[in-house]
Amino acid sequence: MALSDVLGRVEADAEKALETLKEYCRFPTISAHKRAQPETAAFVRRLLAENGFEAREYPTEGGPNVVFGQMIVDERKPTLMMYQHYDVQPVDPLNEWKHDPFDPTIQDGKFWGRGCGDTKGNLIMQLLAVQAWRAVEGRPPINLKFVVEGEEEVGSPHFASFVHANKEILKADGATIEGGDHLHEGTPKIELGCKGILYVEMVSRTASVDQHSSYAAIAPNPAWRLMHALMTLRDAKGRIKIPGWYEDARRPTARELRFLKSSVFSSQALKGFWGVKEFIGGDNDFELLKHLIYSPTCTICGFVSGYIEQGTKTVNPAVAKAKIDFRLVPNMKQEKQLAKLREHLKAKGFGDIELLPAAEKLESAAISLSARVVKAAIKGSVDAYSREPEVWPWSIGASAHGFFNEVVGVPSISGPGVSYDGSNFHAPNENIRLTDFVGGTKHMAAMFAHL
Repeated sequence: MALSDVLGRVEADAEKALETLKEYCRFPTISAHKRAQPETAAFVRRLLAENGFEAREYPTEGGPNVVFGQMIVDERKPTLMMYQHYDVQPVDPLNEWKHDPFDPTIQDGKFWGRGCGDTKGNLIMQLLAVQAWRAVEGRPPINLKFVVEGEEEVGSPHFASFVHANKEILKADGATIEGGDHLHEGTPKIELGCKGILYVEMVSRTASVDQHSSYAAIAPNPAWRLMHALMTLRDAKGRIKIPGWYEDARRPTARELRFLKSSVFSSQALKGFWGVKEFIGGDNDFELLKHLIYSPTCTICGFVSGYIEQGTKTVNPAVAKAKIDFRLVPNMKQEKQLAKLREHLKAKGFGDIELLPAAEKLESAAISLSARVVKAAIKGSVDAYSREPEVWPWSIGASAHGFFNEVVGVPSISGPGVSYDGSNFHAPNENIRLTDFVGGTKHMAAMFAHL
């Protein structure tokens, strides 16, 4: 009876929680620009303290503060760690937003604003679950810890130092990382790990200064050279051509594939959200989903060279730059893959192209389907939605799983969560559906009861 009362309390208090989310989303905490980090960390610390947590801020050398809070109800009970981040992505192109990204709006059954799905909404959802338990039972049924950092969107370059220095306070029986999605028709999703990311800038310089384009018959062009180098990295179907790139990549197990075959993943829904006519790999939903999860990627995130402003300028540029994002599946490690990339470019005659790796520290990681935290999330979904969640072996994005799974030794999952596959993470018009916010909160509250 207590759990049903808790879930009812979630519904009753959701509107008030969404007002708190508006406050949180008004902070323009763009980590790429180092904006609003101290005041947002202070806001998070205050939220935790107001909800019964012992909370403090931990400074990091050269980075923003990490906020840590804990609520120990009984040393004999299990402990759940909840990881979040208070930073968000840049908002460009600003002209494509329907609403001011930092003036959150509720409209058409959705909450609109930068960070509402990734991942400020998940923190507020988790606190609402805590509030519901405290209102009904006086306290949650398990011990809870929060750790909230401010640089996930730029690869957590300073979070690693915090983790290594504070392993003891991060100990738990399981962890949730950010939050999971819902599929288009409302099925919740949990993920048992994440892909890693190797982010590099490739720079081609063929002269010390730009030249008049009339000299292009004899002058080298860095943009063409860089494009020729990029063409050696992957084929038209997305397969990476660097020798040995896939040798460490984890393969799907029969059990994982059974879960994916029961998935209600819809590629047609994604096409509608994105305005895409066709996907790489055809139209079979199961094959696309398998490809999405188990395939490493090589993505040109940006390319700049020469003159790109209005009008014309006849110039042969001296420099060309491209930013490349490699997604790595579990067992693939950044340092080893970077060495393969360097060797490949050298072997192909592009050893002059400079590689500048970003300070990304997010390695791939994944846990077993039999882990305690996985079972608790599945049971919680049945309580909240009357159905089991989608279970993916890992997230297609990068996150902090490696810090917890491998450094601290805490098995972690993504989910429960408040977003859905049309939430527009990292893009204009980020949004979450109000029904998913309430459902995700119920899922989290029920999960507390099953850990």
